[in-house]
Amino acid sequence: MNTYLWIVIACGLGAALLALLAIKQQKKSLGGRSLRSGSGTAFLIFLYTVLSRYRFSRSILYYIRKRLEFYTHFDELAVRKKTVVVFLVTAAFFTASLLLFWMITRDALMLLILALILFFLADTIIDIFVSNIHVKLLKQQLVYHELLRHKYYELKSVEDANYEACEALNKRGLFEIYLQAERIGDILSGADQEKGLEHYYEVAPNKYLKLLAAMMHITREYGDTQKDGGSVFIRGISHLSSEIRADVFKRERLRFALRSLNVISLLPIFLIKPLRQWAGNSFTPLNNFYNSRAGIILGIGTVIAAFGSYIALRRIQRFDDPEKTYGERKSLEGRIYEMGIVYRIVDRLVPGDYTMKKAELESLIKGSVSGINIQILYTRRVIIGLMAFILGLILFIGLNLNNAYHILYVHEIPKGYLGGRLSDSEYEKLQEITDLDRKILIKVNKKPDAVLIREALAEEGLRDKAPQDLAVSRIIEKCHRLSYCKFKWYELLLCILLFLLGYQIPVLSLRFLKSVRRIDMEEEAAQFQTIILMLKDMSRTHVEEILEWIEMFSVQFKEPIQKCLANFSSGSEEALDQLKEDVSFAPLVGIIENLQLANEELGVQKAFEELEDEMRYNQEKRKELNERIVESKKNLGNMVGFMPVYSLIALYLIIPMIVTGLQSIATFYEQISGF
Repeated sequence: MNTYLWIVIACGLGAALLALLAIKQQKKSLGGRSLRSGSGTAFLIFLYTVLSRYRFSRSILYYIRKRLEFYTHFDELAVRKKTVVVFLVTAAFFTASLLLFWMITRDALMLLILALILFFLADTIIDIFVSNIHVKLLKQQLVYHELLRHKYYELKSVEDANYEACEALNKRGLFEIYLQAERIGDILSGADQEKGLEHYYEVAPNKYLKLLAAMMHITREYGDTQKDGGSVFIRGISHLSSEIRADVFKRERLRFALRSLNVISLLPIFLIKPLRQWAGNSFTPLNNFYNSRAGIILGIGTVIAAFGSYIALRRIQRFDDPEKTYGERKSLEGRIYEMGIVYRIVDRLVPGDYTMKKAELESLIKGSVSGINIQILYTRRVIIGLMAFILGLILFIGLNLNNAYHILYVHEIPKGYLGGRLSDSEYEKLQEITDLDRKILIKVNKKPDAVLIREALAEEGLRDKAPQDLAVSRIIEKCHRLSYCKFKWYELLLCILLFLLGYQIPVLSLRFLKSVRRIDMEEEAAQFQTIILMLKDMSRTHVEEILEWIEMFSVQFKEPIQKCLANFSSGSEEALDQLKEDVSFAPLVGIIENLQLANEELGVQKAFEELEDEMRYNQEKRKELNERIVESKKNLGNMVGFMPVYSLIALYLIIPMIVTGLQSIATFYEQISGF
């Protein structure tokens, strides 16, 4: 092994050791306030300070901490500590994978592809950390609910019950939920509870804690309500606990069902070279096919299928809210759109107002919950289209150069050869022929002139007529083949076709995302019914307040509900009618119609009276819905995840074998018929 490889090994082992030490110190320090002390914490904070000094590591740290701030937004020490842990684990995985792959393949191009893959996988590792924290926090919240219920029965005060629950959580070492319970306690005892709640809504790690904080505030402010001999507040906590259990069930079931698909979807990229070597050694004509234009294109298609499947899997596996934009910095597409010439081009491409095309695209954007507007969509379409066009140009120019290189420098097996691997002596003879042909081609300046070729062959010592005739025909054929190794007009048309395909990719991506989101819409509409069950018997509950709670809980329908709330004061009926028109989703439309009845004359309790009567049926329906959601995502994930494997087998093994086999047999029969 050379010096650079030893350096890589040392770096990988060092990163792995630092990651293990960080995880070990993190586990030791998770008990209550002990997070703020200890040599392990000081070491991690020191590392955070050092890594923040360099631009590259600082940008990675910033990205990681923004993904982790959701549960320790008001604890800077915990954020920095967890950020360094994730950074070290990711760096150790990245380095170890590069090292292992280099030792196996020793291929610089494949190593470059692997580095690109690992950037995707590094984000997956961060997602795994974040998802585990989400699930851990949800499970701890169930414990918090139980403690809160018991203490409330004893003390009959929300504030006192929360204080006692905080003490119990701290003693049990449930640090993550303890921070949230303490924060809610500070809000309940604060001077301006409304302002404290608004701030907490912005930084709360999940929607269930938002609802719990709002329920506790309402109960403390207006008192508890008794119904059928039971507390409405306790009943609301029970409903909330049911939602959390259902959420945890879906997350764990889906994670188990799709646990290995991320790796399986990228596995074909690692298998391309070993499969190519095995097939080429077993059947020599396959080597020529893999080095040809068709073989390279099929290999690139396999890589693209793997990357596309991986990105689609990430969308399917995500249960959390769509990613938020932190800070005021605009997206890359937004900054490109504002350039002088770009926005003029994009504005001409955007469909005109009141057209079917624009209405369809705006509906697609809303349904996918992508958080962009139609100008950004068309900017993205232009960017990806141009990238596809440029990559097409590079691909075809590279293919022509590759063909010319193989004609000049790489030996070719005899036509009609049907055997396995050639012997070493045969390879040497073929290479000698290739070297001779290259010298002659350079001398004659790649011109298919038989006289010049014969003179050049004679200068090289080949004067016998039969071998000379054979060499002349072979070299003339190579001259004709070299003349085709230029960028051709139909390749430009193919580049334009690639531009059109790239231009459609953002729209196709939104359609796929909308189909995934529709599964989540069904679940969210069912969750709205649970929220209404929690609220309808509380004191002073009205329609606008229910809409505010639903908006706080919503992900898929957040934008139309916000629009409805903004217009509610100027005309409640008109706002609800507009909301019904904007969502156009049957399960939610039924809820909106009941809200209209409650807003007119019936009141909230009577308008939603049937919800409680159908509670048992709704529970069974929710259970079935949860099973269907998990099953739908599981089936979709399996189909997408195994697509690259099928592509590898079909595109890179079966098709080359069939094509080369048929070509070899056809050439063999031509030779037989020529005798």
